[in-house]
Amino acid sequence: MIIIKLKARAREKIKRGHLWIFSDEIVEVDGDENIGIANLFFEDEFVGRGLYNSNAKNSTKFLTKSYEKINKNFFVKRFKRALSRRTSLPPFRREVNAEGDFLPGLIVDRFGSVLVVQIRSLALEKMKDKIIDALIETYSPKSIYERSDFESIPENGLSREKKLLYGPMPEPQIVEENGLKFMVDVVNGQKTGFFYDQRDSRTFVKKISTQGKGLDLFTYTGAFALLMASKGMKVDGVDISKADLQVARKNAYLNRIDVNFLEGDAFDLETLGKYDFIIADPPSLIKRREEKPKAFNLLNTLMDQIFDHLNANGIVGICSCAYNIDREMLLKIVGRSARNKNRIVRPIKWTGLPIDHPHLLSMPETNYLKCLWFEALSDVI
Repeated sequence: MIIIKLKARAREKIKRGHLWIFSDEIVEVDGDENIGIANLFFEDEFVGRGLYNSNAKNSTKFLTKSYEKINKNFFVKRFKRALSRRTSLPPFRREVNAEGDFLPGLIVDRFGSVLVVQIRSLALEKMKDKIIDALIETYSPKSIYERSDFESIPENGLSREKKLLYGPMPEPQIVEENGLKFMVDVVNGQKTGFFYDQRDSRTFVKKISTQGKGLDLFTYTGAFALLMASKGMKVDGVDISKADLQVARKNAYLNRIDVNFLEGDAFDLETLGKYDFIIADPPSLIKRREEKPKAFNLLNTLMDQIFDHLNANGIVGICSCAYNIDREMLLKIVGRSARNKNRIVRPIKWTGLPIDHPHLLSMPETNYLKCLWFEALSDVI
């Protein structure tokens, strides 16, 4: 058994609905394990139970205010609660969104009858069998596949697991969205295979795309590019990954849509021409707050090039999936570049996380995605 005595500020965070407790917010840890379920106290008051990892910076992730067993039935209850708010969505969605569904460290994406799981907590990893049993009882999937092969390990000691957990090996899946079909390789694609979190942005792109030329930077498997092209635009899609571009070309063929997919560095646009609509959805770029200057410089370089390749009065979409790159930083980058390139920016819309990616107001860290869509005007005044 692990018993943790909290400092006052940790108790207040839990009252506000923040689910992370850092090691410097703990008075004392008493127990014979370094990883597992912990009982949390403030002075003599029982506060709740959480996931504990002594080697993690945010060492405790809060689970429940009740003294209840963290077993299969616990996960079934949480899964059913998560499922109840998603019943109106098609079966291609995020089923469990970690902290947003009060299961910190656990992500579950659904591709029809296939579930893809990512476990980001060492304490949760020790309960994997209970989680899988609960998923089978709640969702009755054909297959469950694990994609915990992180680019960077979220907790020390976690293994980069990538393996079949239940049922037959999943075949590539077809996701239908906005009238288009997308092939998803849940075994070899990035993260869980498809970026469900950009659903609202993709819907918006379809809405505002018109005639002209489009450019989709960091195109991955071509979703934004195909949506622009489906509205009659002549589109180039750029990505550095040969494997991802092969899937993008298959998606274009699947939808009978022409897109010119190019293998190259999306931070180097020198060989490209001019466009009426440019979208840039780069990877997270940074994992820690200390890396913000690096991200700022990269995005400045990217935005300068976007303006150089944008026709007069063109439209731009710039996205960030890194929590530490916030809206203020994006606005500062766009504004600085616009001044340097003699453009006037007129914002159109912000897009972010869709309904199957709930986030907590009490945890700003859970609201990581932001996309700014704007007109870049020239010679209008």
